[in-house]
Amino acid sequence: MLFNRCVGGVFGGWRYSACCGKQAYREIQRARMTAVGRFTAGVAALAAAAALGACSGDVGEQPQSQSQQQDSPVGTDGVHGPMFPECGGISDEVMAEQTRVSGLVKTAVNSAGCQWLVAGGILGPHFSFSWFRGSPIGRERKTEELSRDSVEDITIEGHSGFIAVGSSPMLGDHLCEIGIQFNDDFIEWSVSFAQESYPPACDVAKELTRQSIVNAK
Repeated sequence: MLFNRCVGGVFGGWRYSACCGKQAYREIQRARMTAVGRFTAGVAALAAAAALGACSGDVGEQPQSQSQQQDSPVGTDGVHGPMFPECGGISDEVMAEQTRVSGLVKTAVNSAGCQWLVAGGILGPHFSFSWFRGSPIGRERKTEELSRDSVEDITIEGHSGFIAVGSSPMLGDHLCEIGIQFNDDFIEWSVSFAQESYPPACDVAKELTRQSIVNAK
């Protein structure tokens, strides 16, 4: 499935996609930022997109400035990157090995990505892979810059993107998200731990991202 106009919600890093106008995107972003937990945010964002109806038929929008056009989602004639296998080609066994977390359950799987939770619950650590088709990585980076402690450039397997780190007084750098661009597409890995004695979150995110890039076709 190809995602073209704009991206819907997110839970644990897994995005939904819908063809929407600018007002729809704003509603989706509002749901994403205010819902409780990344899983709930994804459900709320999807509901927001659905409530707006067939928003791909929006008309009457004002012409965009040049800067707005550059940051707009790419249409069907965009230049797409490689194809990624389900879950970025990462198996449950690899997830358990890399995160050192037992009891992980793959709670969500579709063409947009996958999510792993402990015993299927939304509390505790969560890990997710997301694949965006025809969606600008710059918008995602701006969102990360507003919500994370640090966002920097990164290059993995010759492909560039960003790495975002989230910290807390109790856990330190417990959250790491990496987005890597491929022409007009990008992928993102989100790694979030919820208890002490965990491996470095960004080391895990980097390795999962590297393996997903290698698995791409």
